[in-house]
Amino acid sequence: MSRMIAAYAAYISVLIIMVVSALWVMWDAWKNKKPWGEILAWGLFSGAFVILGPVLYVLWKKKFG
Repeated sequence: MSRMIAAYAAYISVLIIMVVSALWVMWDAWKNKKPWGEILAWGLFSGAFVILGPVLYVLWKKKFG
Protein backbone atom coordinates (compact mmCIF):
# COMPACT_ATOMS: atom_id res chain seq x y z
CA MET A 1 0.00 0.00 0.00
CA SER A 2 2.81 2.44 0.79
CA ARG A 3 4.29 1.92 -2.69
CA MET A 4 1.01 3.05 -4.22
CA ILE A 5 0.97 6.15 -2.04
CA ALA A 6 4.56 6.94 -3.04
CA ALA A 7 3.71 6.44 -6.70
CA TYR A 8 0.68 8.73 -6.46
CA ALA A 9 2.73 11.35 -4.60
CA ALA A 10 5.41 11.27 -7.31
CA TYR A 11 2.77 11.48 -10.03
CA ILE A 12 1.03 14.44 -8.38
CA SER A 13 4.39 16.17 -7.80
CA VAL A 14 5.34 15.88 -11.47
CA LEU A 15 1.94 17.19 -12.55
CA ILE A 16 2.23 20.17 -10.20
CA ILE A 17 5.71 20.98 -11.56
CA MET A 18 4.38 20.78 -15.14
CA VAL A 19 1.44 23.09 -14.40
CA VAL A 20 3.61 25.61 -12.53
CA SER A 21 6.11 25.66 -15.40
CA ALA A 22 3.39 26.25 -17.97
CA LEU A 23 1.65 28.94 -15.89
CA TRP A 24 4.91 30.81 -15.26
CA VAL A 25 5.75 30.95 -18.96
CA MET A 26 2.19 31.89 -19.91
CA TRP A 27 2.11 34.64 -17.28
CA ASP A 28 5.44 36.04 -18.47
CA ALA A 29 4.34 35.95 -22.11
CA TRP A 30 1.07 37.69 -21.19
CA LYS A 31 3.01 40.30 -19.22
CA ASN A 32 5.15 40.96 -22.32
CA LYS A 33 2.00 41.53 -24.46
CA LYS A 34 2.35 38.45 -26.66
CA PRO A 35 -0.66 37.34 -28.75
CA TRP A 36 -2.94 34.70 -27.19
CA GLY A 37 -1.90 32.05 -29.71
CA GLU A 38 1.73 32.45 -28.77
CA ILE A 39 0.91 32.46 -25.05
CA LEU A 40 -0.98 29.16 -25.38
CA ALA A 41 1.70 27.60 -27.57
CA TRP A 42 4.48 28.48 -25.13
CA GLY A 43 2.36 27.30 -22.20
CA LEU A 44 1.69 23.91 -23.77
CA PHE A 45 5.32 23.52 -24.80
CA SER A 46 6.58 24.48 -21.33
CA GLY A 47 4.15 22.16 -19.61
CA ALA A 48 5.13 19.21 -21.78
CA PHE A 49 8.88 19.85 -21.66
CA VAL A 50 9.35 21.03 -18.09
CA ILE A 51 13.05 21.90 -18.23
CA LEU A 52 13.57 22.56 -21.93
CA GLY A 53 10.44 24.68 -22.40
CA PRO A 54 11.21 27.51 -19.95
CA VAL A 55 14.87 27.58 -20.99
CA LEU A 56 13.98 27.93 -24.67
CA TYR A 57 11.35 30.54 -23.83
CA VAL A 58 13.90 32.69 -21.95
CA LEU A 59 16.45 32.35 -24.75
CA TRP A 60 13.78 33.12 -27.40
CA LYS A 61 12.60 36.13 -25.40
CA LYS A 62 16.14 37.54 -25.17
CA LYS A 63 16.80 37.03 -28.87
CA PHE A 64 13.47 38.17 -30.35
CA GLY A 65 11.82 39.90 -27.38
